[in-house]
Amino acid sequence: MNEKWKVHKIKTDCEPWLFLDGWEKDIIETIEFDHKKEALEHYTRLIHEHQASYRHVHMKKLSLFTFWNDCEKEFCEACDDDLQIFHGVLFMKGEDVYDLNENEEGFSFVQMK
Repeated sequence: MNEKWKVHKIKTDCEPWLFLDGWEKDIIETIEFDHKKEALEHYTRLIHEHQASYRHVHMKKLSLFTFWNDCEKEFCEACDDDLQIFHGVLFMKGEDVYDLNENEEGFSFVQMK
């Protein structure tokens, strides 16, 4: 069976690559693709859109990006504190993060500001 390529958009109060229990509830959008090139193009477009909207960015393995603005926080009643909100963009094959590298076809045009 051919696994789908997936691009997840996540909104969470922790770094998306921690994959804490229940992380899936933080997914706000998933787009599935049959072809890797189409998935990479969409993934790259989202990264560029997020770069234009958020002051901070951090990435892991080129497959996990998180963006945030210092002023975007939500109050947590359980911890009685304001928590930073992060916006993640993840590139996956099936249910697993796909480990991109800088020489990956179609990904080399992703440029960090």
